[in-house]
Amino acid sequence: MKTKDRILQAALRQFNELGTDQATVRSIAEEVGISHGNLCYHYKNTDELIEALYLQLVAEISPFAESAFRPDIDLQEVWEQSWLTFQLMYRYRFLLLDFARIIRRIDSMRQNFRQLMVLRRQQFHHGLQQLIQRGWMEPEPLPGQYDHLVTQFLIVGNHWITESTIQFKQEGEEVVRYYHRAMMALLFPYLSEKGKQMHRELAPDGKSGL
Repeated sequence: MKTKDRILQAALRQFNELGTDQATVRSIAEEVGISHGNLCYHYKNTDELIEALYLQLVAEISPFAESAFRPDIDLQEVWEQSWLTFQLMYRYRFLLLDFARIIRRIDSMRQNFRQLMVLRRQQFHHGLQQLIQRGWMEPEPLPGQYDHLVTQFLIVGNHWITESTIQFKQEGEEVVRYYHRAMMALLFPYLSEKGKQMHRELAPDGKSGL
């Protein structure tokens, strides 16, 4: 494994466990087994590490978001892709926990995130249109309703980890599953009968857990 990859791996672990205020360049260098100066050769400070991890997460999630443009996408694939996305987000959970404070401080991340949300809106809308065309969803019941639905997706997707730390003591897969199902439940009222049946099969107990 390359030194930069080892640095990012250690930084991710420390940011998740200690937070971005407690983890330092020095503590990360010590875990990796390199000098402070050697680490700073690759990343000058923790903000550069945070941004590198943010861009790494975006790159890992992008293939799932881009699947919305496939003409043969179905509800089961949406469910599975969103589940994998939620798992990835939990792996980088420090970002979501501290995100508002981070992007207020790191201007390049703020600009990137704003552009990314424009793209994500387009991808969500395209995915919804594909589900409508394939009979999984009903047409938009009111003008602008699906734009509101996309906004709800983005709110849940960007803030569920922060909310989970307030509401629950549990960590790990149970928490991820709970919020994933909460997000997918937003779709249910707009599904066709075929879509609702598939939704029931994907969540047979009808519960979110926890």
